Amino acid sequence: MSVDKEVLALWKEVSPSSAFSAGFKEYAGQVWVRSHQNVRAALAKIARLRQKADPVAQKLLASMERGIVWEEPHNPPGEVMGVFFSHLTIEGVNEKHVLSLAEQCVSLLGVQQDLWERSWPIELQIFSAQSCDGASALLETIKRQCESKETRQAITALQARLVLWKKNTCSVKLKRNDFAETFPLLRKKSMGLGRKNSYSAVLRDWYDYLESPKDIERLAVSWIDAEKAAFKKSCQKLAKRYKCKASVEEINKALGKHQHIPLNELLRTTNELRRAFQKLAVREWVKITPKYDVRVIETPKYLVPFLPTAAMQPFGQFGRPFCISFVTTDKRASPSTFLPGVAQTLIHEEYGHCVNFMNSYANKKLREVEIIDSSLSTPLTEGLSFYRELESLETFRQMVKSGPRDRVEREVIRLIEKFCPFADFVDGIEFEVLQWRMVRFLRAVSDVRINLEKQTFPEFIEWAHKKTGLSRKLIFDQTFHFQENPGYAPCYSVFGQRLRALQKRAMKKGVSRVEFNTFVASAGFPARSIFERNLRGKFRI
Repeated sequence: MSVDKEVLALWKEVSPSSAFSAGFKEYAGQVWVRSHQNVRAALAKIARLRQKADPVAQKLLASMERGIVWEEPHNPPGEVMGVFFSHLTIEGVNEKHVLSLAEQCVSLLGVQQDLWERSWPIELQIFSAQSCDGASALLETIKRQCESKETRQAITALQARLVLWKKNTCSVKLKRNDFAETFPLLRKKSMGLGRKNSYSAVLRDWYDYLESPKDIERLAVSWIDAEKAAFKKSCQKLAKRYKCKASVEEINKALGKHQHIPLNELLRTTNELRRAFQKLAVREWVKITPKYDVRVIETPKYLVPFLPTAAMQPFGQFGRPFCISFVTTDKRASPSTFLPGVAQTLIHEEYGHCVNFMNSYANKKLREVEIIDSSLSTPLTEGLSFYRELESLETFRQMVKSGPRDRVEREVIRLIEKFCPFADFVDGIEFEVLQWRMVRFLRAVSDVRINLEKQTFPEFIEWAHKKTGLSRKLIFDQTFHFQENPGYAPCYSVFGQRLRALQKRAMKKGVSRVEFNTFVASAGFPARSIFERNLRGKFRI
């Protein structure tokens, strides 16, 4: 067996739910239980494979090892939610698989009860409680659809274990888990996350950052400084137009009123926009594989509590690849019903992520270890999708400036002007893109400062509020939950800005935007250092 085949086999063993999502149907209903024996065996296999692996496989093995040895109280209940969510998304409620998963997840929690004995930072306690509540709520949704008494009893037993897990890993009781309740608690008890000594290694192993923590912080602050004036100008322009305060919250309300998409038209409008945008994307941003298979569906009722607005998920890279794009239309959730928000989400999720996954999965030149689902894909696909937002804004601005050049642009404008003048839409999506850029920059700063204990979370909130003028609540809502996974938050901006710089260099040498972006979107998901080496070699930059 080749090294790549051995690495793939190990990945399937320790990530059976991901293997099932990737097209290996024989892994349905399976969970990897993190017993000491299983962990030791997996680490021994990784050590053996590293001795004969090339750099691509070695980086993947390092990512896998970091995931295996990482222990925090929210991870086990998060795993429970993850495996059930994956199965529910792929096949609905399959009672045979549900019963098997429930029984194995009781063991998954049981073998990690040593985590109860540690004293955890207040943030991680809150994350643990939230993970338990989320998993239990998902299980309740599944249980209501099960006919077998045995399956329902197994789910109830697992829910009882989650109650115990929450009780033993979280010393505080939160009813709403919102800013008003959580932030005062953090002000009293936040003392750091306990990751200071491991943070740099996490950045290296999970995400293969080329930047040091110091570099990430410095860059993110410089990006805030560079774009703050443009964001403020955008806010003031819309506040004047809609006669409201120049705050993000008030402008979002105004856009929701003046560029509104009726809820009963949301799914149809999304499909119309994606058809028009796809023609624009192929011409201006990125070529798309002929095997492109993205299925836009209304979020099923049983998933609405967990997908309140929209989301996408790739499947089947080792079988028949496809993506599902969920659009939530339930008014009890948080559906996006203003045009700039819908358009920005569509561009990020579909012409960023979906094209990236589908182009890469269709690229037969890639090795299996380059399309395996791992943390190494995160900076690549999040950075690409982050930058696609800015590219689309540049395209829309040019369409306002020069007018529609052809049928493709006329069709986009026609659809937009069902709801508002096209120029107003462009001002709205400019605000939306700049707002989310500022948020992603703040996420990067928060990740470094909080994990290195340079600031507590409340101290960061105060700094960010003074630095940007954004409300404390908005900053909290957009940064707090990212602290669950160290290193994730900077992925958007760090690689997105790096792509921007590399693309600029390539275009100076005569490479078209579409040619550059198509290579990036089709190059798979090796570690970032290897990805960038391949990219620079391709275009000699």
